[in-house]
Amino acid sequence: MESLKGKTWGEDLYDQVSAVIENMKLSWSKLINVTTDGSPNLTGKNVGLLRRIQNKVKGENPDQDVIFLHCIIHQESLCKSVLQLNHVVNPVVKLVNFIRARGLQHRQFITFLEETDADHQDLLYHSRVRWLSLGKVFQRVWELKEEIGAFLELLRKAGKFPELSNKSWLCYFAFAVDIFSHMNELNVKLQGKDQLVHDMYTNVKAFKSKLAFSSRQISNKLFTHFPTLATLEEAGANVKKYSESLDALHREFCHCFSDFEKIDKSLQLVACPVTRS
Repeated sequence: MESLKGKTWGEDLYDQVSAVIENMKLSWSKLINVTTDGSPNLTGKNVGLLRRIQNKVKGENPDQDVIFLHCIIHQESLCKSVLQLNHVVNPVVKLVNFIRARGLQHRQFITFLEETDADHQDLLYHSRVRWLSLGKVFQRVWELKEEIGAFLELLRKAGKFPELSNKSWLCYFAFAVDIFSHMNELNVKLQGKDQLVHDMYTNVKAFKSKLAFSSRQISNKLFTHFPTLATLEEAGANVKKYSESLDALHREFCHCFSDFEKIDKSLQLVACPVTRS
């Protein structure tokens, strides 16, 4: 590990990386893969770090292609944007902010939950920086939706959130609770120390298979992997939309992780070399 102070342009990053590789007497020609977070100083097509690394490797071995990967956990978080659930996300975040952003109102809500013996004693606060919190927020709001509705009636503010009494919207909300829960579970599996790319990608492949299977199930009005959605009588009304969302998410995962597929195949070839007679 090397720290870098001052400028962090592509040239500065390359000089630091190059110095480390040369000090460790490593061969550029054996470099197969580089993983980044996708920032411009890394991925710039002309002077970014990755372009400089590719040119250096090609200079030593013209046949060697470096595979550049985007951080696997960051990729997963970007994939969820294709679900097109802003019509659900925005009202839920607005609701949480409405209750939590005002100190007195927030305290009144906590007291209300205590008096009604609710399963939870507060709402979770969603931060756009910590995107994983969204799935947990959705789960908590869903579990407290009856108490929230009663509290809004008490404040005479129920009219500000008509979605809570809209059965069609509640179905989309339930669908979002389930799919975000599945994505959170995947993210947890991708975290932690001592994990190899191959192992992480194995979890991603399993998730892609689960998406395809769930899409077929939902098309047939089977909600085995969507327990929250299954609790609603109206769940079967929008199965085509749910299936399309899952298919879109599956395609996005296939696209975003296509480079990891190359790494996976390379590792398989190394593990099982082809013998020639």
